[in-house]
Amino acid sequence: MTARRSIARSGAVLAAILAGALGCAGAPPRPSGSTATAAAAGAKPAAAKRAAAPPAGADPGAIAVEGVPPRAQRLFEEAVRAEEEQKKLKVPPDWPYLERKWRAVVDAAELAEGHHNLGVALEGQGKLGEARAEYERARELKPALRQAAVNLGVLLEKQGDARAAAQVYAQCVRDFPEDAVARARLARLYLVSGQLDEAWRLAREALVREPRSVGAYKVMARVALQRNELDLAKLVALRAQKLDATDPELPTLLDGALRKQAWGIVAEHAAAILKVDPSNAQVQLVHGLALRYTGKPDDALAAYARAEKASGGRLAEVHLARGVLYARVKAECEPALAELKAYQDRAGPMLPEGSQVVKLQRECEAQLEENRKAAEAAKQMQAEAARQAAEKAAKGAAKGDDGKPKSVNGGGAGAAPSEGRAPAPPAPNPGR
Repeated sequence: MTARRSIARSGAVLAAILAGALGCAGAPPRPSGSTATAAAAGAKPAAAKRAAAPPAGADPGAIAVEGVPPRAQRLFEEAVRAEEEQKKLKVPPDWPYLERKWRAVVDAAELAEGHHNLGVALEGQGKLGEARAEYERARELKPALRQAAVNLGVLLEKQGDARAAAQVYAQCVRDFPEDAVARARLARLYLVSGQLDEAWRLAREALVREPRSVGAYKVMARVALQRNELDLAKLVALRAQKLDATDPELPTLLDGALRKQAWGIVAEHAAAILKVDPSNAQVQLVHGLALRYTGKPDDALAAYARAEKASGGRLAEVHLARGVLYARVKAECEPALAELKAYQDRAGPMLPEGSQVVKLQRECEAQLEENRKAAEAAKQMQAEAARQAAEKAAKGAAKGDDGKPKSVNGGGAGAAPSEGRAPAPPAPNPGR
């Protein structure tokens, strides 16, 4: 990362933060009452407003709307009032009641907004499959209904289908160039997949469109944290915390930035000492720990190896540090167990039952057992598939033989076909 790129990126963040602080008069207005917007900030459907406006541009006091039956219009307004009354009472949404209201709307008329709001009510009850069908129906009826597209993407994320969610968000970005929510959600998916440049770009674009997007700020803070731009990460996280002081992810993010920054200072001091005294095993170990916590696990392992060599194999903590790194960072349980066992052998007396080392050891053992069971299940499935294929082939061969003429004595070409006899039974199935 060059200094020029770092300065440019810092300037972009500062500009976005300044725009948010001053209100950014040139930015597009935030869509009010958007369920998708609330979802992007991590809110549950219960905390979100109704995402879709009344059909065909209707306002709450309208008597009739062109193309919408009067009964459907009346039911739509009743459903809207039911939501607003629950909000005024400041009670959790009664999702089954709202579901009935919105079902009455879509039974009266095929309205995209009605299907979308029915999907919100279903999603609030955890009926993700039904909610997905309603969002997709809303998109079919009105492709311009942006909230339905974004809510569908959020739902797909909940179902664990990140690839499909990314496709929905990408389409939303293309169809609605001024949308900030889909950009922030897509940026987070890119972050999780390790594509930091794309995540940064999309989060920055989301902030240009919506300077108060907490989700975009969190993505940028995590990208900066992974790039070891710790001051920038803290600055962005603090700005997000001012926008939403109740977000549970932000304190953890800030704490991570502070810890990483502290470990960076430790790494610098340890490296300075080791230039003078490279045979100091304790400092080599501390240097390795600092490297691990600043996101350099391979360099940390090399430092642990130098600490082990400098101590002549007598520093038991090297094995503990190495075992924790293998388990927590690399997710490699077999070498982790070997290191933890070596630590216990060298540490002396038996560790207490509730110690972190014993807990980590049991976690690794449980993970290895799960892996063994999964491998055994896969092996059995392969064997069963092979058995079924062989059985099918044998049945096919037997069926093909049934159509051929059979001789009385099994004789040569001039033998007459057998008559009045049942066909020979097929060969026994293999494996039985």
